[in-house]
Amino acid sequence: MNGMDWVEFLRQTEDKMAHLHKAMDEISLKPEYTETVSAMTEVLRDYQLLLEKAREELNESEIRRRDDRRDDREHDRERDRGHEEFE
Repeated sequence: MNGMDWVEFLRQTEDKMAHLHKAMDEISLKPEYTETVSAMTEVLRDYQLLLEKAREELNESEIRRRDDRRDDREHDRERDRGHEEFE
């Protein structure tokens, strides 16, 4: 997946999580769903951690790509300066 695919995946997953939170709010007042709400809370917490890690990875990969492009530009400038010396 490319960066834009990851961004879309994160957006969709956050949207799904919001729906789950809304459902949990509705059923959390019913005693027969106490265990279900606890389990869902745990699952949502795990997903939230995974989303945060994915977001960090996406940001780090973007930073690395920018650094790589900057390094490439610096290398090109140095190469061009070297060619100018011989002209």
